[in-house]
Amino acid sequence: MTLAEIQVGNTCKTETMEHIVLEHLPDGKTVCLSKDIVTSMAYDKKTGIYTNSNIRKYLNSKFLDKLTKEVGAENIIEHTVDLTSDEGSKKHGSVTDKVSLLTCELFRKYNEILEKYNPGRWWWLATPFAIEYWEDCARAVYGSGVLHYYLYIIDGGVRPFYILNSSISVSE
Repeated sequence: MTLAEIQVGNTCKTETMEHIVLEHLPDGKTVCLSKDIVTSMAYDKKTGIYTNSNIRKYLNSKFLDKLTKEVGAENIIEHTVDLTSDEGSKKHGSVTDKVSLLTCELFRKYNEILEKYNPGRWWWLATPFAIEYWEDCARAVYGSGVLHYYLYIIDGGVRPFYILNSSISVSE
């Protein structure tokens, strides 16, 4: 079956990975989040800002390599990650990635779906907590599903976010 045939809110599998279908876009693409936390790692060693973080480097190298082997490079769609902080600062702008973390805005948008896939431990988001005096923290989601923040040097869960071509083959 194809990814397009999976109902929004359900999961599907590729070779070794399980994906939550968050949304089918009208242009033949599907918005997905890893069902599981794929690794635990510190956001970075020097900053809580996603742009140059170790977590971003991991997502767009090691994790992207794994996803590419499962679905093909041509089926992973670049997307913009809006790095507007909680208080609305646009100081960090946005970045373009093939794989990223969810932002707080996207977490809120898909929260009703994500409630049933709570991994039971906390995980990182791409949104900066605050700009003034708080650049050492990044947003996260508690194991209970509540938005929070953590110091960037603490190991936390990583749940990759990505957009795929809806025509790829998957299994339920």
